[in-house]
Amino acid sequence: MTYPRQLLRQLHQLLPHGQWRVVQERPWFSLTFSGAQVMLTYMPDAPYAVEEITAVLEAHEFSLRNQFVADIAVEAADGGLVVVLLVLEG
Repeated sequence: MTYPRQLLRQLHQLLPHGQWRVVQERPWFSLTFSGAQVMLTYMPDAPYAVEEITAVLEAHEFSLRNQFVADIAVEAADGGLVVVLLVLEG
């Protein structure tokens, strides 16, 4: 799959003042969908408000080939953010 690169590119364009890194990717399945749960870290270059970044991420329509982002969770951690995305096959 090439979506991690596409995803990182879009995240960097959306929030360019910091570093994004994929920490973990694991398969995810339900009765009707399959995909992956992707955990990333974001270390911003400047102070930030978690609520603002969460709102930006939730409002963004990700464009991934044959996949879509179904869920986003954002949490503050160690001076940055942990972002968990549920990317499903579509």
